[in-house]
Amino acid sequence: MKLKRYFYDSSVNFTNISTERLVLSITIGLASAFTIYGFFYVIRESFRLMSFGFGNLPNIISDNNRNLYNIFFAGLSVIFANSLIINLLLSKSQNVLSRFNPKRKRILNEQIFLNFNFSYWFVKIGLVFGMFSMGFMDFDFSEYIWALYLLLFVLYLESWKSLSMVFTKNRFKFQLIHLLILVLLTLGLSRLNFTDYKEIDEFSIKSNPIYDLPHSDFYNDNNTRFYNELSIKINLDDDNQLKFLVYDKWAFLEDVPSIIYAKRASMREELVPFLKVRIIANRDIDLKYIKILEAELYSINQERIIYDVYNDDLLTARFENRGIEHRISSFVLDFKQDTNISSFPLPPLPPFEENKVFEKTLKIEISDTIKINGITVPKDMLVRKFKNYINENVAFKYLYDEDADYQNYIMVLSSHYTAAHKLREQNQTIFEDYFNKNEQYKKEQRHLKKRFPINIIEERN
Repeated sequence: MKLKRYFYDSSVNFTNISTERLVLSITIGLASAFTIYGFFYVIRESFRLMSFGFGNLPNIISDNNRNLYNIFFAGLSVIFANSLIINLLLSKSQNVLSRFNPKRKRILNEQIFLNFNFSYWFVKIGLVFGMFSMGFMDFDFSEYIWALYLLLFVLYLESWKSLSMVFTKNRFKFQLIHLLILVLLTLGLSRLNFTDYKEIDEFSIKSNPIYDLPHSDFYNDNNTRFYNELSIKINLDDDNQLKFLVYDKWAFLEDVPSIIYAKRASMREELVPFLKVRIIANRDIDLKYIKILEAELYSINQERIIYDVYNDDLLTARFENRGIEHRISSFVLDFKQDTNISSFPLPPLPPFEENKVFEKTLKIEISDTIKINGITVPKDMLVRKFKNYINENVAFKYLYDEDADYQNYIMVLSSHYTAAHKLREQNQTIFEDYFNKNEQYKKEQRHLKKRFPINIIEERN
């Protein structure tokens, strides 16, 4: 008996655990689970807040996805706390397992290294995915949540690998009861929120709104020089008054000239003529508000603009902005508003375009429906109609109704550009590589643009 007591004793007696030690261990374990879960929660919210600066879009997590993430972090915290409780119960002198029992040492070692090794690996992987989510916010991690839950289950089984040698009788019964307790603790812990995420989401959306951009199958914005662009996001306040978001700051119509001049002053002089203003607005906004901004831009000699659009079929939409480059014509001055800019004098207005006499003018009425010369044209027929009439002697008069929305305008403009580009491609005879364009190629391109121009006249209907 003495030999067994001093050198080897494999007996197990859980009834020797004192009530005080059991309560203390469970209390410390629950506190640790709470702390670890809070740490993971705050880290996740920190990455989400930092990601607001990437792509200029708030990273909003749906309630369903948030619950899935919370359950994973809560499960991870509970498993870590479970290992801590086991260590507290078996680490110091007690009568459950003999200190010379190799099972005891193996259990303690595996519980310690399980936590530390997994934590080290998880922090590295979590940092990589955290940085990844900041740059690619539209990547839906919830589609792979099953893999994370599988990881939790494997981690739980790993924690039982050495404990299974102790529970020789009714092992699966105890393991099932233990699993149910951990699942209940996980679900309860996952309901806790350490930050008011709804208030954060509302503030982020208010300060940097998410825009439902108009859809377009055409784009011609291939410029990657973002320093030659200035993005202006159009919004309406509660009184339907125009306001703009520029450089994450709110501005009003009378501030537009000073914003443009400040941007020009920050550029090299030879690049100023190539400055483009990227207009970002919701598809359902009234078209008149877009034209009011264009009139203000045109009055300070800013003719080059880009309409920001989207297309679900573009695989590069996550990495690039797509837009329709357009030149503002003098006709938009009909929408000019009286702005208080006496403290910031404007340069002389650009001259009006010469009233060229066209052999034929087609009226394009843009409202809830699209009409060409009074005849309603389906959306899928617009490109064909434009192709039948585009030439240097035909003008297209865009007539805007009061109820015309931005999406219909983009749809008509996109169809117009698509038709013109298709005609030019069909009549092209000289093909050159993008990086090796000779003079004959450039000359033919200028001829094609002159032969199939985009002649647009804009008026209120």
